[in-house]
Amino acid sequence: MKKVAIKWLTGVDENGEPVFKRQTLSVEDVVDVAKANAIVQILEKYTNYSLDSVQLVSYEQVI
Repeated sequence: MKKVAIKWLTGVDENGEPVFKRQTLSVEDVVDVAKANAIVQILEKYTNYSLDSVQLVSYEQVI
């Protein structure tokens, strides 16, 4: 199982500090870094937020 973890910069607070929003999407195991990047680039077109960071996270069941 894999997930794409996205961190969006949504603006600044009253003190001028950045405000972030996190979003996690479950994706198929065949998704690699290039495909994750393509997914995020498409999402970025439909939001007013700025992209701060993206991670592709892999999970393996242990038990």
